[in-house]
Amino acid sequence: MPDFIIEKKPSAGLWKGQSDESEMGFTYEVLDSYIRGEKIPEEEIKKKIDGMHNRSNHKRMPVPMFKIK
Repeated sequence: MPDFIIEKKPSAGLWKGQSDESEMGFTYEVLDSYIRGEKIPEEEIKKKIDGMHNRSNHKRMPVPMFKIK
């Protein structure tokens, strides 16, 4: 795989210059540290990550199903 693909910053690609990290307001390195349970220096970033996690809870729930009798 070419290096330019491997090194490309993650982005939804909705507009030129957009990046996931600029949209989130923190880097993936900080997010990885938080996930590993390491201390995050800025409380605001911790609150932002927790808020994003809570707002996306519905995406982690099983799909509702019905029973066929």
